[in-house]
Amino acid sequence: MDSNFDEDGFDRDVNVKEYEFVKVTRKGFETGNEPVAVEESYDLVVNGMRTASIMSSPSDLKELAYGYLVSEGIVKSSDQIVSVKVRGDEIHAFIKGGENIEKWMELRSSGCVGVRWEDTQEDVRVESSLEVDSNLIFSALEHLDNSLYDRTSGSHSASLIDERGRAVVEAVDVGRHNTFDKVIGKAVLRDVDFSKMLLLSSGRQSAGMVMKAARTGIPMIVSKAAPLSSGIEAAERTNVTLICFADEGKFLIFAGDEL
Repeated sequence: MDSNFDEDGFDRDVNVKEYEFVKVTRKGFETGNEPVAVEESYDLVVNGMRTASIMSSPSDLKELAYGYLVSEGIVKSSDQIVSVKVRGDEIHAFIKGGENIEKWMELRSSGCVGVRWEDTQEDVRVESSLEVDSNLIFSALEHLDNSLYDRTSGSHSASLIDERGRAVVEAVDVGRHNTFDKVIGKAVLRDVDFSKMLLLSSGRQSAGMVMKAARTGIPMIVSKAAPLSSGIEAAERTNVTLICFADEGKFLIFAGDEL
């Protein structure tokens, strides 16, 4: 077995497990081992109520919960979060003002949160004085590179970038939504000023993704991937600058004017 893996086949960072495969070619068969990104299910339990089941990479779970609570509007402020503890496959969060959970669960069960966000009548509009140069965006894209993707081709990444182009926090996960939650959670724990950040992403930008940024007060999203129509409409309504198809030579602005 490769020395990068322990006796159970897990990578040291627990996000990768090695699996055997059979390769079929025109010349015949051969066997080998392939590093594969690990995905596991975690129940988010808020004030004793199971609020969500999240498929995630098994790392940064505390940060995932902080970001999820903020970005999905379960709490209006991180000050409402009393504690977060990971217990096996459950993430237990205790918050103040828990009466909002039942309303949130009702909206979620009706399909409104994320997918049909316009039906929730959320009044979210991001105000920010952030202005960035196009060269900063081009140079910042390097922060989306990560070893998990290099090894498995099965992950997404996200980074919060400050006005100087520095990565303040970074995250990788098998789910694109989770990368937003993880970087937001890490930033919450560091008391980062979101209004002065741009959010880099490797994934498609739907309304659910854009609304996570908008609820948090992040004024700009830059993605290597495509936007969806719901994402563009969400960005226009919430005053979020949405940039997609970004690579070393170009990017496309679909909403906003902060360049």
